[in-house]
Amino acid sequence: MSGFEYLSNISMGQYLPLKSFLHQRDPRAKLAGITLVVLSLTISNSIFGAGLGLVAILALLIISRVPAKNAIKGLIKPLPFLLILAGLQLFITPHSKDALPVFQLSGIQIFVTGIKAAILLLMKFAGLITLFFISSASISTLELIHGLDLLFKPLTKLGIRTQSASMTLQITFRFIPFLAISAERIAKSQASRGAEWGSGKMTLVKRVRQVIPLLIPLFNSSLRQAETLAEAMLARGFENTSSRSGLREYTFTWLDTAFLAGCGICAYLMLFVK
Repeated sequence: MSGFEYLSNISMGQYLPLKSFLHQRDPRAKLAGITLVVLSLTISNSIFGAGLGLVAILALLIISRVPAKNAIKGLIKPLPFLLILAGLQLFITPHSKDALPVFQLSGIQIFVTGIKAAILLLMKFAGLITLFFISSASISTLELIHGLDLLFKPLTKLGIRTQSASMTLQITFRFIPFLAISAERIAKSQASRGAEWGSGKMTLVKRVRQVIPLLIPLFNSSLRQAETLAEAMLARGFENTSSRSGLREYTFTWLDTAFLAGCGICAYLMLFVK
């Protein structure tokens, strides 16, 4: 039944309750710091800047104590797709007219600019995927919601309902494991009735036909769960205008300030140091 373990096969997007330096930071500091690194790595257009970003991400991986093998496992599945994108960069990246090709065969020419673009793309995607894994492993759902709620709290003075947005995000995240568990239960139930699941090599058409019977009961189960959740929220007196309190009070310490400052320095170096 290992082929039906949908939730356990998801290495990315799962929170790991560890006692690390990164886990103990204020969620506002973690969200703001990681966002700075993500934006800087995305905007950076130099291999040196992307290299600094990878060093910063490696430092985050160390202070988070997240197993490196899990992060590497998250990179394996999208690797073929990334290699295809990198290969395209070799041929579609523009170059100067007087540039000499590094490699030439039967009319196919590869220039230095294309090689640099391919390397930069691989570095960026590898860093962003690893960073997403680190952030999801070190920021729980409640921390994410309360952190966003606290960061966007000043927007309430402009009449923006941040409580509704954070609640919607929280419900969305909580539905992801529910969908995985429901899909696993339905697939096992259908397999026990003789349905073929993952048996041998299958064509794309057969895989689509295999998934359709799973989607209909999964959709019905999701609607029932959503209706039950809505009734429970109404019974508990949930209102969009009411202010919500948290189970834990978060305080911004000097360690959080130091962590945020370190992320800011890394972001500055990635963008402005050539």
